[in-house]
Amino acid sequence: MNHLFRSVFYSGILVLGCQFIGSNTWANDSEGAQGAGTPPPKIYTVGSGSVGGILRLGGSVVPDQIVNLTAQMPGDVSFVAGQEGDAFRQGEVLVSLDPKTLLAKREQILAQIASAEAGYRNALVQYRQELVNPYSQGNTMLGGAPGMFSIFSDPARSLMGQGDPDVERGSNLYAHGVQVETAANAVNQANAALRELDESLQNANSYAPFDGVILKKMVEQGDIVQPGMPLVSFADITRLQIRVEVPTRLLRAIQVGHQVQASLDGQAAPIPVRVDRIFPMADAGGHTTTVKFALPDGVPAHSGMYAEVMLPDPDGNATALPTIPESAMVWRGSLPAVYKVEEDGSIKLRLIRVGEQAANGMFSVVSGIRAGDRILEDPSLNTRASH
Repeated sequence: MNHLFRSVFYSGILVLGCQFIGSNTWANDSEGAQGAGTPPPKIYTVGSGSVGGILRLGGSVVPDQIVNLTAQMPGDVSFVAGQEGDAFRQGEVLVSLDPKTLLAKREQILAQIASAEAGYRNALVQYRQELVNPYSQGNTMLGGAPGMFSIFSDPARSLMGQGDPDVERGSNLYAHGVQVETAANAVNQANAALRELDESLQNANSYAPFDGVILKKMVEQGDIVQPGMPLVSFADITRLQIRVEVPTRLLRAIQVGHQVQASLDGQAAPIPVRVDRIFPMADAGGHTTTVKFALPDGVPAHSGMYAEVMLPDPDGNATALPTIPESAMVWRGSLPAVYKVEEDGSIKLRLIRVGEQAANGMFSVVSGIRAGDRILEDPSLNTRASH
């Protein structure tokens, strides 16, 4: 009797097990059937519905002022002021390059300036000598005789048609004047090279443009850099903003100066934020516009933190949006995403923008997927999902 009961019991378990497997097996046309022992993924078909007149848009906290300092000259990094998070006052040196090559070139330019100035002084002396004593040079007719005999030879040359002394004297004065001007230009050119080099020596140091902290350091002492290479990322973190890509249709509901609600990652209570800047150009691919919202002073936030801004939906409850359960969402950095099941059965990661959460726990999706799409209902339970 007991043997008969055990046989019937195990047969029933076998039948129920077959029915369970048959009802949950998910066939992937491109990969074949599920392997033994691997739980089949649960597929959720995205529905649509209206969850209210407020949309939640994800973004990130960014500093109000941020600059990327780059090298202005080639050289070896001789000094880096600190590490990420270290604070500095405006004007303090953040990175220095070794200026030994420029200093050697500066000595060379100083020597060029001294030579050019000597040439300029000599040209002035020669010009004044020609101007005051035009007969100081030897006369070619008298075989190099002193210039004093020119008072006799010049009239004779003029009578014989061999030249005009006045024209020759004017030509000599002009030639000496050109020499003076050329020497002066050489001095100016050498001084300009010195000023350019001194400017390059100033560029050997990168200074803090305002009070702030180092966000990211891209070089270390001893590195060799070329002009244009990044050195450090520097920012003022005392004033923070939330940067959000807002769908274009929502822009008519906000203006600069408007106040809306926002929530920061890990903080349940919403905080008021102010629309600080609406960028003038929309992204052609995503049909979104960058909007920055100013955070109040004293809010415990830091750069890179995930944040959500609640914006009014200008279309109100009349707009039906795709809705998904919270279990279907995964996070890639600070951005939500879902695993979409394509027509060929493959699974692809899709970044989405989440709107408001309804009372039943469902989230509206502003962009990324559409109603009718198939997604994994709980990707955390399935290891087969891939990018």
